[in-house]
Amino acid sequence: MRRQDGERGAVAVELAFVLPLLLLILIGSIEYGRVFFIQNSLTHAAREGARNGAVHWNDPPPRLDVEGAALRGTVLEDLPVVVESDVDDCAPGDNITVTTTVTLESMSGFLGPGLFPIDLQGQAVMRCGG
Repeated sequence: MRRQDGERGAVAVELAFVLPLLLLILIGSIEYGRVFFIQNSLTHAAREGARNGAVHWNDPPPRLDVEGAALRGTVLEDLPVVVESDVDDCAPGDNITVTTTVTLESMSGFLGPGLFPIDLQGQAVMRCGG
């Protein structure tokens, strides 16, 4: 079937209308997945740091390394993660709280103003051993 002369370029015009929306959905999905992944990683890092602090609360500093335990082996080593803990106040039966925070910038730069930067936080609480 032959196209009529009035339909030439209609596909290009339709693509020009639909492509920005499709790219926005694609980039938004990638950014959301990245934020969700880093949030889970922050929570896992806080859990590992709290575990190290709860187990080694009475050890000298080489074994008691809450920040190192939190960030070791995670994808967060390349991000400016801040690790805070109250391991100095830990005694048998008390709780240790470890908080990991990071300010995350947009990966694409496309969804910047209004959405990024995002402050993410992970927190874990464990009972100190005795």
